[in-house]
Amino acid sequence: MSKLDISIFIISVLGILLEMVQKPIFWLLYIVGAMLLGYEFITTHLYGSSILQIIYVVLSIYGWYKWTNKDAKQHVAVICYTTFKQWINYIIATVVMAIISYYILKYTGDTDYLIDAVLTAVCITATYMAALKQIESWFIFAITVFISVPLYLHYQLYFTSATYVIFGILDFIGGIKWVRDYRRTKVLNASMV
Repeated sequence: MSKLDISIFIISVLGILLEMVQKPIFWLLYIVGAMLLGYEFITTHLYGSSILQIIYVVLSIYGWYKWTNKDAKQHVAVICYTTFKQWINYIIATVVMAIISYYILKYTGDTDYLIDAVLTAVCITATYMAALKQIESWFIFAITVFISVPLYLHYQLYFTSATYVIFGILDFIGGIKWVRDYRRTKVLNASMV
């Protein structure tokens, strides 16, 4: 366990906890954590995972913007469920990203390019969903995190694997919390009418 692993763990857990309570500062922590994790993945030749960290940085900037700026109607993003139309768009986009990632990773020497391509595409979609405060993003992250653990164990990234198990549990708890927050907001809004 290196100082880098410990730093990534602390930054990421703090970020997840702040996201649960909807504090936009978590996006800044995700940027730093993604940069550090990207470096670690490059050193283990998990290029898809390292590319994903670069994309996380970009999406985290977008998320920070969406969470802190009002739209044309003077609203900031609020917790919501994903619509059917959004699901269709997300599925199509994820499949396209997975196919593109597959070929890029296959020809750049990624050692597990198929699983890395799928995880990369799904996580990009989930991060975009998180920027829109869509509840399902938490559960998608939890699933992808648990799928990632055996891959990281294979590369002897033991601390990263343990960290991801904790992330998966926190993601699941975060999803439950957002479901409750959403329901509470709906009840409050209904009582005000």
